[in-house]
Amino acid sequence: MKNRKVKTSTQTFDIVFEGQPVTVNATMYETHNTEARYRVSINGSPVYIFGWDSQKNRLAAIDSGNAVMAMPPLVEAAIGQELYNKMAA
Repeated sequence: MKNRKVKTSTQTFDIVFEGQPVTVNATMYETHNTEARYRVSINGSPVYIFGWDSQKNRLAAIDSGNAVMAMPPLVEAAIGQELYNKMAA
């Protein structure tokens, strides 16, 4: 089986949460089943993994990886929506 190199690019965008700007870095990658996932860092935090959550019917944090703190639900929803909008573009 040949190794396939996948070009990745990191997108940076800002959202506002409770009046404070939040800088998000998101890098898309594909899993072995070609499902798009994102490595997401918030204000330089450890990485969260975002993917499609069928229970929430949206992109959401599905694994916190090394992230110590839980992400506020409204921030998670805003990031998921922004990632979804970028995928559809």
